[in-house]
Amino acid sequence: MSELGTRLKEARIAKGLSLEDLQEATKIQKRYLAGIEEGDFSMMPGPFYSRAFIKQYAEVVGLHPDELFEQYNEEIPAIKEDPYTPPTPSRRQTFASQSSSRTNEIMPKVIAALFIVTVLAVVVFFYSNLDKNDPIEEGTANDSGVPYEEPAEEAPAEPAEKPAEEKAEKPAEAPKKEEPKEPKASIKAGKPAGQTTTYDFSGPAKRELVIKVVGGPSWVQAADSNQKELFKPDTMAAGATEKLDVSGLKQVQLRLGKAANVQLAINGVPVEYKLDATTQNIVIRFAEAE
Repeated sequence: MSELGTRLKEARIAKGLSLEDLQEATKIQKRYLAGIEEGDFSMMPGPFYSRAFIKQYAEVVGLHPDELFEQYNEEIPAIKEDPYTPPTPSRRQTFASQSSSRTNEIMPKVIAALFIVTVLAVVVFFYSNLDKNDPIEEGTANDSGVPYEEPAEEAPAEPAEKPAEEKAEKPAEAPKKEEPKEPKASIKAGKPAGQTTTYDFSGPAKRELVIKVVGGPSWVQAADSNQKELFKPDTMAAGATEKLDVSGLKQVQLRLGKAANVQLAINGVPVEYKLDATTQNIVIRFAEAE
């Protein structure tokens, strides 16, 4: 064991550290730490790593690496200097490099100057052609030397007097009365409550409710606000259609079984279900559109 290794090992033991603790602190493999203590640097990757590992070891155990390197310099592997020195470039290579550098600096300036000259040439050419194509001013002589004069505009002929009958004013026609437009039908759904969804209908006073069953049979019941049945409750077959005149009613109440098979529409406006329930109640309230 070398003197350097002995001193490092004593300092480690004084700190109460094992090689495993030291390995955890320095992240250096245990076999390299043991080699440093034994003075065996043949297993190290190289002199540089040997000195770096010794420095980390010393710092962890509380020793000064610089003092150790100075005191045990003969035991620590020395880092050999690289004998290779790059060749000094010749004068010809230096001159070629300087010329290339100057060319790279000048080329952008030359390109910019050529661009400016090209733009100026285009502008001069454009204006020279513009002067040649100027139109002849008004009042100049024509090819025969005689001044050109525009022909005088002829005064429009005065219309002949209309007969006395036409001069008489026609009686003003009475304004036509515009017929009131038929209000547009619309249906607005409210928030469902349990199995019941309430809709508000606004539109024409004449209203027709169409009940159509598609996909499969469904049980349908319809009544007015006084619980008067609008038609006999029954199971409607697929493809069956029932049309009800609901003009003058305040509301219509419908009870649907297998609601997914039933399509409802008033004056062609469909009633869109807000619930996915198989059995549900539909209440439609009527109001005249403004």
